[in-house]
Amino acid sequence: MRFLKNILLIIALGLIVPVSVFAENTNYAKLDGVEIASKGDEISINLVVVSEKEINEFKSTFTYESTVFDFLGIENKNGWKMTSEYSKESPLTLDFSHENGIIGETTIATLKLKVKSDVTKTNTILNLESATKNKEDETINTLEKVTKNVDIKSTDNTLSDIKLNGKTIVNFSPKTYTYSMQVESTVNVANFEATLNDKTAKFKDGFAPKTGVSIDYGENVFEIVVVSASNEEKKYVVTIIRQDNRGTNNDLTDLVINSNKKLLEFDKNTLLYTITTHKLTDVDITAVPMDSKATVKIDKPEKLEIGTNKVLITVISENKEEKVYTLMINNLDKDIDTTLSGIELFGCDESLNFEKDKYDYEVMYKSKYKESLVIKPILSNSDEAVAKVDKDNFSNLKPGDKVTITVSAKDGTQNVERYYTILFKKDNRINFFLILSLIIFIVLLVTFIKLFISTRKAKKQIVETEKEIEKTKRLEKINLE
Repeated sequence: MRFLKNILLIIALGLIVPVSVFAENTNYAKLDGVEIASKGDEISINLVVVSEKEINEFKSTFTYESTVFDFLGIENKNGWKMTSEYSKESPLTLDFSHENGIIGETTIATLKLKVKSDVTKTNTILNLESATKNKEDETINTLEKVTKNVDIKSTDNTLSDIKLNGKTIVNFSPKTYTYSMQVESTVNVANFEATLNDKTAKFKDGFAPKTGVSIDYGENVFEIVVVSASNEEKKYVVTIIRQDNRGTNNDLTDLVINSNKKLLEFDKNTLLYTITTHKLTDVDITAVPMDSKATVKIDKPEKLEIGTNKVLITVISENKEEKVYTLMINNLDKDIDTTLSGIELFGCDESLNFEKDKYDYEVMYKSKYKESLVIKPILSNSDEAVAKVDKDNFSNLKPGDKVTITVSAKDGTQNVERYYTILFKKDNRINFFLILSLIIFIVLLVTFIKLFISTRKAKKQIVETEKEIEKTKRLEKINLE
């Protein structure tokens, strides 16, 4: 039994002894620095040594993968100085010395490296083999080899596939980031699926592929954003154009006010109208859309006030595009003026002696008026009333015809009309000038005839006298012979 106890005690002591030996091993080196880096990053790696005895020299060989890193340089620390030349190509021989010697933990230098932008590896290992020299007895201690793993973050932020409603997008390529496509008007929902090229990448919050997304008519833009492990973003934009076969016409064919009593020069492209009314409390508006599938909404006051009142007529096409016609009603607190301030006659030999309170006039008829007569009524207030002549032309004008000018309220709010008449009266007057002209003509004619006869007689007498003289001369000549 005692023998067994002694064996167990020896085994227990054997387990304790190695732990004590490990605890006394306090001379070692280490590489401190980043463990994860991205392409293009500059990183710093510290050479650190821990020694229980004072050391004044540190000799090492640093190895890195030249396909992963570019070596940038060395920065000495804490009084340590380089004692050897070094090349930037791996492996590097790096020797340092310290004038006073260092004990405990010290950072000897900082190594600067840059991750290559075209690196394809996702991790790499740095190696350090080193030895120290004790200052007192110049003993060289070879330290345990040190390795450090550095993960290279992937910059892959591409997709290997995008599917819309179960089918891969036409002409999809991981390096093509913009797509546009048309769908039928019946397609109103989009279901997106996207596959990451690199599993370490992720979708940006709010920009992951979605299902059950509503598609409106026309252009719909959807964005999928991929974030690489190195935190670089790439955006894929998918534009879906849903065909819209709905009607687009939101014009009016007519705008009728007060059952068309209010005369309005309507044009489908004119959106603002201003009218004047008088003491009106309500207005009746009928708006007729050009497209029967369009709808019309009329927004008007429940009761018209004296002053300015606005009416909005909104026409909504089948595809929900709106056009707004605006009607401004200037409602006056006074009666309508349906009087004329004058009547002008053009192509007529006489003018009307217009009087404010006179409504019936007479003009002597002349046949030439058929071709040239124009009648123009002049309103006292053209904003309130409208005047209309009941004849468009006078080509059939006859004696005894009467022309009527009707003046009515322009807004149709009052049944007020005023009438002016012009009677083309047959001219029965004696034309004294014509009679006088005729008498003068007759007198002149008689005088001319008498003068003509007298002239002929005088000429005849002269001829006969000349003949007698000639006869007498011949007789005298004969007598002389």
